[in-house]
Amino acid sequence: MASMSLTGQSETSTERVLLSRQPIYDAELRVVAYELLFRDNESDRARFVDGLKATAQVIVQGLMEIGMDDMVGKHRAFINFERKLLTGKYYEALPADRVVLEILESVKPDPDVLKILAKIRQQGYLIALDDFVCSEEYFPLLPFANYVKLDMLANDWDEIDRVIPIIRQYPIELVAEKVETREQMERCKERGFKYFQGYFFCRPQNVSGKPLPANRLSMLRLLTQMNKPDIRIQELEQTISQDASLSYKLLRYINSAMCSLDRQVSSIRHATIMVGLQKMRVWASLIVFSGFGEASQELIVVGAIRARMSELLAIHLRMPFPERYFLVGLFSILDAILDRPMEMVLSMLSLSSEVTAALLHHEGDLGTVLRCVQAFERREWFEAQETVQVDQECLEKIYAEALTWSNGLVGLARRSSTSV
Repeated sequence: MASMSLTGQSETSTERVLLSRQPIYDAELRVVAYELLFRDNESDRARFVDGLKATAQVIVQGLMEIGMDDMVGKHRAFINFERKLLTGKYYEALPADRVVLEILESVKPDPDVLKILAKIRQQGYLIALDDFVCSEEYFPLLPFANYVKLDMLANDWDEIDRVIPIIRQYPIELVAEKVETREQMERCKERGFKYFQGYFFCRPQNVSGKPLPANRLSMLRLLTQMNKPDIRIQELEQTISQDASLSYKLLRYINSAMCSLDRQVSSIRHATIMVGLQKMRVWASLIVFSGFGEASQELIVVGAIRARMSELLAIHLRMPFPERYFLVGLFSILDAILDRPMEMVLSMLSLSSEVTAALLHHEGDLGTVLRCVQAFERREWFEAQETVQVDQECLEKIYAEALTWSNGLVGLARRSSTSV
């Protein structure tokens, strides 16, 4: 078998397949699954030009190389399948209890496809119909589906209301795709949608007249003090030590994360000297975020991946002070965490003008790297590549490393934030 690279690229294959993920939520904004997205490096659609078997191996091996647990944790993975991958039975390389086979809208329900879908169901696999085409031609697919995904941008509400009764003739769960606003989500819930996918969770509500809860306000003030551009070790120590719970959680976190040290870190000052002032600030911020129990925990993961990917990208680009890029990536979720517009949140923080400009307007080198990372999240491969002039293979490696890192350290932060 050809050797594989971290990006899932066979060294003997001319194609490169990119891998990213997008969460699928329930009505309570809990993550229930991830869609894994495979694309080539030149377009926003999967391409199978030569060597179907080799390309299918790239997809499967790429997933295995990064690892199912690192990619989706305990959740199921929705994986796109086009016709040739179905007829080639490449799904059999994937565990039926961990995946949902997402049939692309390009797959037409001819007799061969329907026969294959019947066999897939018999083998215990779950099936989703992606971007379901609301026309009679595609209705024969419905008896085999466990999920139907409807695109909120491609279909108006009249079309959605027309097709829902047809889908409801079968035991199918509805998934709303490309949900951009809370209003869309609420209208989908009224129509019986159970799952949701899109960027609505990062859009804060208009609650400018509503005060922040006291615990969040105190945490925000703590973040303000910790992230003063000119803060010194003694001042940082004093700020963190004002909250005994945070001090304990942070030291527990650092000792777990830095298990390679010969001896335990015993004080905030000791930790700051060992790991550096900037890293102490971002780690403390991660602990604070993880303590916002009401916020969607997926937001913490999003922020951690953005932070680490931004930092790694800055290192690759030889940017000075890569820790600042970590901070910008992490703070880019502040509006969603606090459910406030970013302008309002930043007005409460004494951040540098460069960090503020990056978060508000994607200005400067900090903002450029953040824009690249967010474009990659949205699967806008070309924009991500052009923004920083970095090839897709490098971006994919950085993303995979950031994903693995975030799963480990965010898990530690969560456990630390629940300890007293």
